[in-house]
Amino acid sequence: MIAALRGVVVRVEDEWAVLEVGGVGYQVYVHPRTAAQLLGEAGEVSLQIHTVVREDAISLYGFFSSEELVFFRYLLTVERIGPKAALAILARVEWPSLVAAIMNEDHALLASVPGIGAKTAQRIVLELKGRVDQLAVPGASLTPTDTGPLGERATAALVALGFPASEARRAVTETGTSTDGAGDSQRTIEDMVKSALQRLVQVGVRSSP
Repeated sequence: MIAALRGVVVRVEDEWAVLEVGGVGYQVYVHPRTAAQLLGEAGEVSLQIHTVVREDAISLYGFFSSEELVFFRYLLTVERIGPKAALAILARVEWPSLVAAIMNEDHALLASVPGIGAKTAQRIVLELKGRVDQLAVPGASLTPTDTGPLGERATAALVALGFPASEARRAVTETGTSTDGAGDSQRTIEDMVKSALQRLVQVGVRSSP
């Protein structure tokens, strides 16, 4: 079983990345926030890995923190939650907020994940409440950072410009750029990036060379 990988990022897509380790490229499935952060990495990176072995494939799922990996594995213990659904849940909001949502029985946040309905959200809370307490972060926010698909792309663009992933996401969210993708998508992304850049300048965040 592959438990961790350390190597150079050679390709990043919305749902996966390729990490070259010792001359071998490993395809690792990730959620969009991790993908955005990987776009800004020029040197070696380390990912915690969950390995899924099936008859026809070996799939790798990557996370920057061991806590997020642990939460991902907790989700997999819930009936009818597979790796793709677990990644979709983690893509909805940062994992500390998901832990807090489960502890506070916030079914609505979980049910807002595409493909996760009210019944599945209730099942997640029922099966994981009391088990994820060890991961709880004091003061974790329950407010989702939902910027939509275009928001994720805008975040990735800011990361590519050298801004920290966490600050880029915060700037995109704080400028109220959630969108359903209507209209000229390319112009919308440009507007989102421009607004977020102005926000980053206002709070004194600078890009790295």
